[in-house]
Amino acid sequence: MPAFPIRRVVLYKHGVGYFEREAAVDGDQAVSLSFKQREVSDVLKSLTVLDLGGGTVSAVSYDSTTPVEQLLAEIALNIPDSGSLKGLLPQLKGARAAVRPTGGSPVQGAILGIDKSETRTEFGIQETVRLSLLTDAGEVRTFDLFDLELTLLDDGIRRDLDFYLKTQLASKKKDARTFTLFAAGEGARTVRVSYVLEAPVWKATYRILLGDPGPRPSRPLPEEAAGTAAVQEQPLIQGWAVVDNTSDEDWEDVALTLVAGLPVSFVHDLYTPRYIRRPVVEVRETTGVLPPIAEAGFEEFTDAEEVLYSEIARGGTLSAAAAAPSAALMRKKERAAGGGRGGYGGGGPQSAVSSVQAQTRERQVGDLFEYGIENPVTVRRNQSALVPIVLKPFAGRSVLLYQKAARPENPIRCVEFENTTGLTLEGGPVTVLEQGSYVGEAMLDTLKPTEKRLVGYAVELAVRVLDNVKSFRQRVGRVVIRKGTLTTFFGQASQTTYTFSSKSDKEQTLYLDHPRPGGDWELFDTPDAHEVTENYWRFQLTLPPNQAAKFVVRMQQPQSQTFTLANITDIQLAAWIDLRFIDKKTEKVLRDSFAVRREIAGFEETLQQLAEERKTIHAEQKRIRDNLGALGDRASEKELRERFVRTLGQQEDRLDEIGKAEKQAQAARDAARARLDAVLGGLEFETAVAE
Repeated sequence: MPAFPIRRVVLYKHGVGYFEREAAVDGDQAVSLSFKQREVSDVLKSLTVLDLGGGTVSAVSYDSTTPVEQLLAEIALNIPDSGSLKGLLPQLKGARAAVRPTGGSPVQGAILGIDKSETRTEFGIQETVRLSLLTDAGEVRTFDLFDLELTLLDDGIRRDLDFYLKTQLASKKKDARTFTLFAAGEGARTVRVSYVLEAPVWKATYRILLGDPGPRPSRPLPEEAAGTAAVQEQPLIQGWAVVDNTSDEDWEDVALTLVAGLPVSFVHDLYTPRYIRRPVVEVRETTGVLPPIAEAGFEEFTDAEEVLYSEIARGGTLSAAAAAPSAALMRKKERAAGGGRGGYGGGGPQSAVSSVQAQTRERQVGDLFEYGIENPVTVRRNQSALVPIVLKPFAGRSVLLYQKAARPENPIRCVEFENTTGLTLEGGPVTVLEQGSYVGEAMLDTLKPTEKRLVGYAVELAVRVLDNVKSFRQRVGRVVIRKGTLTTFFGQASQTTYTFSSKSDKEQTLYLDHPRPGGDWELFDTPDAHEVTENYWRFQLTLPPNQAAKFVVRMQQPQSQTFTLANITDIQLAAWIDLRFIDKKTEKVLRDSFAVRREIAGFEETLQQLAEERKTIHAEQKRIRDNLGALGDRASEKELRERFVRTLGQQEDRLDEIGKAEKQAQAARDAARARLDAVLGGLEFETAVAE
């Protein structure tokens, strides 16, 4: 069987690898591959087989999941681990075989069995095992079992024995599953097989070289870098990929490709057989009946039946009510016409299978970038390797970055990295070297071409930072009266003063990251930010050598406060007048509204008094009714009863008067409220408050 080496490996960042193998075949030939059991589902999901010489691959077979005991259950063979030949031959009684004793002529016949004999010698009792054979001449002959050549002539026995041995061999490697490809064709050809398997993620690691002599930049540095870095050599980045071969096979001179990106991949079990429970359908039995005696004749159709039949014959659609008798109607028409089962209207039955064109849908699976390794790579089994992927100059310089959350006392020294390599740089650790010496380490996020990033690698102890934060509320700057409310607009402000004390002998560029609060905070009286990130305003400033520099960041958040004009007091109105929130005309309207509000308050007080009086009368009436219930029919009690009744009548008259008074007070109050709402709701005023 030809060798099937790995020729190409593509490793991804999401835990899979793509593998290609090639084998030379000649004519009709089988090629085998072995995989671990956990890999079989991935192989079944992704296996692709191509015969590059014009041949065909008729089938791909693989080991079943059936236990070995069940696989061998139908084979009447059992070879023991000890005494295998003596244990096998008794199971082959009747099988035809050819026997050639040492130095003798071949003899053919049927196996009878194994006989044992014991012989006493000077060395003790010696056992001899002999094979008994019924020859084609009808003779029974015996042969020393271990002094002959035995050939089985029964093809079925040989196939069973071959299957038994292969199955036993496969069971010894419990985690191995063999795939066999059957290639059919003519002449010498190449068969290519590709598949996707779980594989370790390849890892990127970088070295940044600062201040080392090297090639000049392929593009100029940014303008802000031109001043301080004009005489510096362009930095270099060297990238390596860590590749792990955890398989049981060497990668010998393979074409290696490393892919940065995130294609979609998942695990799906295709190896385990699946069964679906089917419903049980039983034959419906009926009781026996006597055969009917039918009379000959023909039947007439009504007009309605004729129309219904015509609809069926044309393949029309029936309603639910008409569909029920349709089968009987068809049989009636066929019998009348003398027809059998020839179909409707003379045409044959239509096929129930429709031809549906298969459709596929393409889908873009992420943004991928490949590192193609130019030279073949060799990685031994269960070993790892460092593979170079990039060595190029880039546009960058050494700068400082201050983030108080990262380190309050000092800024971080960074590489201002612009990816001018033309490659997508996968994320990974970075070792930074300056003038040939190690100066720190960093983590590089994935960078697309032309992207910029600040890569921090060390603490700058030569610069110390102090910050002073002040928060205050800004005065009201605008007042708006609309729809019965007065709204004042002001701001919450914050000022942060940063002081950078540099002990360095050279001028340095520093980036200051000032936090951006949530909400609608904005900068004022502050230089424009160099750039804005998700969480920071980033400012650029220059630190002079051996001096201190200050930078002030001011920001504000607009705020407002709303007052309902119908609820203001004399004190609030006086304060607004003193702060020049309103003009004279608006002041007069508000003062006039106070008189209406007092009028409304008077009506409210009257209504409250009337309600209290009604409550008192109701309580008194309850007391009188309780007393009336306790009185008897004596003359003295009769006089008292009449007094109580007169009092109840007077109270009812008063309740009627209270009801009328309440209606009048409510109407007057509602009218006053309407006047107040009309005046205040129609009042509009807006002004900017002068300082």
